[in-house]
Amino acid sequence: MKSEINGQSGREHFGLQKLALAGIIAVGAALRLWDLDRTSFWYDEAVSWSQSKGSLAELIALVAADNYPPLHNLLLWLTMPIIGDSETALRLPSAIAGILSIWLVYELGRLVFTRNTGLLAAAILAISPFHIWYSTEARMYALFAMAGLAFLIALVRTLEGDRLRWPILAAVFGALFLYSHIYAAFSMAGIGVLLLLWQVRSVRAQSFGYQDANTRTFASFCTSCLLFLPWLAVLAVRAKDVVNNGFWIAYPDGPFLKTMMRDMAGSETLFLALAATALLVLIPTRKQSAKTDVDHRAAALLAAFTIAPFIIAYGLSITLRPILFDRYLIAAWPVLILLASAGACRFLPRLGPVALLTAVVLLTVHPLRFTLLQKIRPEWREISSIYLTERKNTDALYLFNGFSAPALDYYLRSQAAFQPLANPEDLSANSLPPAVWLLFAHASRSEMSELQERMPSQFKETGSWRSFGWGESGLTLLRFEAESGD
Repeated sequence: MKSEINGQSGREHFGLQKLALAGIIAVGAALRLWDLDRTSFWYDEAVSWSQSKGSLAELIALVAADNYPPLHNLLLWLTMPIIGDSETALRLPSAIAGILSIWLVYELGRLVFTRNTGLLAAAILAISPFHIWYSTEARMYALFAMAGLAFLIALVRTLEGDRLRWPILAAVFGALFLYSHIYAAFSMAGIGVLLLLWQVRSVRAQSFGYQDANTRTFASFCTSCLLFLPWLAVLAVRAKDVVNNGFWIAYPDGPFLKTMMRDMAGSETLFLALAATALLVLIPTRKQSAKTDVDHRAAALLAAFTIAPFIIAYGLSITLRPILFDRYLIAAWPVLILLASAGACRFLPRLGPVALLTAVVLLTVHPLRFTLLQKIRPEWREISSIYLTERKNTDALYLFNGFSAPALDYYLRSQAAFQPLANPEDLSANSLPPAVWLLFAHASRSEMSELQERMPSQFKETGSWRSFGWGESGLTLLRFEAESGD
């Protein structure tokens, strides 16, 4: 009778957990799907659209000339003919990936630790402003994080002893992870070191062979890497260009790292608290069994996956060229949250989860409100609308800097033509129409002054508009009209 009561109580508890998970996912979905087109497309999102709107061959060629793999572009290429290329349509795949990540981090937590740990991690990720922001952007970051979680689940399943389905899925998800962002290689490097050490141990124990879980896991990992080799050769050329010519990211000094922690966690305090709590998982326990050995190895895999990108990117940044940036670490973020949740549940099973979730909510509420209601991207939509409203059919529009052309092209489409300018001297004073518009994006004051000075003397400024954008210029739109001869 007692066992029946316990069984019924367990089923009720499991039912409550499923209900809680559904509620968490619903909240996370609402935060990611609500008002997807609130902010304008910015340059990077427009590049994703521009690279993905042509043929498959054009997509591959354009992405190969950039600094990342093509998985997200391929997803857009597949979805655009079906749902269109509005701001909402292009951001929807990222929002869905962000929502699925909430479920996947729960599954990973349930698999490696406990259901309560998974629920806590899912709840924290659901309200993470950092994760929400990049789940509402038409870029690869939410897909990158989702692929990383799927890969880890399959890898842990393989480590637990599955001999067929999960090793294959681990190889496939690992390859998809690598094809989603170049930083995946850093997480894979951390995991690869661990798997290699375990493989050496298996060989010494004479348990080498496909019957050995370590061997199957290592084989899946190696297969993922082999599937990525074709694009690795492409990225090697781009990496050489970055090292030789530099990148736009600043040197990771103290203030930079503090800003990065605030951008990821909402505050330095919360980031450090999560990191410290996550480290508790790596403290060994007294109980030993086959199951706990697997759990310890799985936790070590998660830690390597999370820590390696920070260490490798920081090391490269201080020795070669700065490449460390918050959004590139988004795949590590859900796993850091999971490890912190596990640490809280492990050492203070009753109070730890409540204390951690309370701290997260209190320290996240203001950043979350800002992310949902006030945070914006460069206002290409607004500045393009102003031009389309104020222009005449005979007017000419020049864009400086010219690399921003995809963002302007997205909003103007066939309604108006423009000419990108790579340098101020590219502006030709010959054959200008009576009205000329200059749009400055990411330009310095000296570049703005030089370009304005190149305007013929008979042209006078008759209008000025400014929208939010980066650089000293923001997005500045100037109208010049030629004075009549009389």
